[in-house]
Amino acid sequence: MGSEDRALRVKARGSRRKAEGRAAVLWDVPAPNEPSAERKRETAEYAHGAMVSSAQAHDRAAQLLERMATAHPEEAESHLQAANRHRRWAENDRKLADEHVPQGDL
Repeated sequence: MGSEDRALRVKARGSRRKAEGRAAVLWDVPAPNEPSAERKRETAEYAHGAMVSSAQAHDRAAQLLERMATAHPEEAESHLQAANRHRRWAENDRKLADEHVPQGDL
């Protein structure tokens, strides 16, 4: 008996969705057009944390590249250019994080 044969004998169980005429609606999830205040806050906190974390990662990468430039003088120029790019990206991430502070955290 192949997987297709087994799949044909499986019956669907009840769904979390209920049909209401034109579209299926999830019972326990807010409508996509109306996110709850808590969900908005959680999303904003996550995005802010991601930007802060990204800035910190770019700073660490720049520090590593600067150490590599010292350790490998023959490749110092390319390492320092890359370090400068990471510093710019870190600064950009910090600006974005500052612009999008979650409400109530000021």
